[in-house]
Amino acid sequence: MDNINKNFSDIKNAFSILEGQDKLIHLIDLGKKIDKIDIEDKNDTNKIHACTSQTWINVKNDDTVTLKADSESAIVKGLLRILQIGFNNLEKKNIIDFINDFNEPIEVFEWLNIGTSISSQRQNGFIGALAFIKKELTYE
Repeated sequence: MDNINKNFSDIKNAFSILEGQDKLIHLIDLGKKIDKIDIEDKNDTNKIHACTSQTWINVKNDDTVTLKADSESAIVKGLLRILQIGFNNLEKKNIIDFINDFNEPIEVFEWLNIGTSISSQRQNGFIGALAFIKKELTYE
């Protein structure tokens, strides 16, 4: 779990030095680097229904977990990219343990210090994506 903590701590530190609009710009820049989901995986099974934008995540768990994702929203793409940075190429158990360390998924968002300038609808997308990942890994 140390890798996950390091990955998310690096993200948290990057956001902690930014103010207001700079956080949004950073999120949009992160979203440009998203590992995109394959077109055939953009389906109802992989859709995040908590988000107001069309958003999908595909969770693959071989020896390690790989997330591919996409969204119509540039900001949500950035939020999904954060989850990819935090979780990709790591073990399922460590990801579930990290998520379970927080009482509620919103606490992960708050802990990351991404900012209050992110609308509640976008926050819901992040929270929904986190819950989706946990569900996929727990009930494989």
